[in-house]
Amino acid sequence: MPHFSESELFQACRVLFGSELNLNRDFLNYLQPSGVRTAFRKKAKATHPDRFAGSGQQFKNRYEKQFQHLNQAHQLIQSYLKQRNPQPAPIQPPRPTTPRTPRANPHKENPQRLYRGPIPERPLQFGQYLYYRGLIPYAAVISAITWQRQQRPTVGEIARRWQWLTLKEINRILETKNGTSRFGEHAEHLGLLKPLQVRTLLFHQRSRQQQIGRYFIDRNLIPETALDGLLSDLAAHNRNHVGRRSNLFYTQP
Repeated sequence: MPHFSESELFQACRVLFGSELNLNRDFLNYLQPSGVRTAFRKKAKATHPDRFAGSGQQFKNRYEKQFQHLNQAHQLIQSYLKQRNPQPAPIQPPRPTTPRTPRANPHKENPQRLYRGPIPERPLQFGQYLYYRGLIPYAAVISAITWQRQQRPTVGEIARRWQWLTLKEINRILETKNGTSRFGEHAEHLGLLKPLQVRTLLFHQRSRQQQIGRYFIDRNLIPETALDGLLSDLAAHNRNHVGRRSNLFYTQP
């Protein structure tokens, strides 16, 4: 049975869901095959080499490399999920003994399962808080993270608009960075952006993205009239657990 290190899994998740995510074990526990497949299809549609058949060879090579990384990441995560959620063994003929009650598999795929249990005693982000309150399924948390990331402009787009990077420099960054490194960090490593510029770009990017609560409201997962109250409850929860280790895996509430 293969062993998957957390670093390998985190790298694969960043390829599928975006390098900006701050990943931890909570994220791995939320992952389900259906959510991974959805993320893979979205990225595969955007990066498949067939879309760029009429482009220059250098451009095609870049997307072929990205598509290979995407495939490898998808296969790794699906293999991990199969190992985490093993299929039940074939039913054996009953023995003349009192049958044991099977234990429920807490990781069995059920995208609409609602959490039932205590709220963790640590700071939480809004999506996590809704999940631990039993208001939304974990599948919605991951979908919301992916949606939020897709709503905001990329760092490269902003840098080009501000004339901090040329299209040629952006292509160089994309062609030379691996599937897990972040655009701004790699641009800084290449000497194309200064640390202050990277921080400014990231701040502007975050300021332009939709609040994650909008995702849940638009999909009727929570009523808009409840938003302010839930945010107040979350703020009170986080105040009570200041200093506790946080397992946040995304950056915006």
